[in-house]
Amino acid sequence: QCDQEESRHTQLQEALSTLDARSRDIIQRRWLDEDKPTLHELAAEYGISAERIRQIESKALDVMKGTLEA
Repeated sequence: QCDQEESRHTQLQEALSTLDARSRDIIQRRWLDEDKPTLHELAAEYGISAERIRQIESKALDVMKGTLEA
């Protein structure tokens, strides 16, 4: 049980490490943090549209999924 959880955590960290800093920050904050910002909050912070944040998030999740399935 504990080994599985540790293995999943390691895989998640490896998948996150394949992302650029902005994508990693967006994924970390939108999916892993306790206090999850909205697309609009992140958009205001980065000075881009909420749709662009969504696109970055979607692409990052696809990249991570590919890494985790490998």
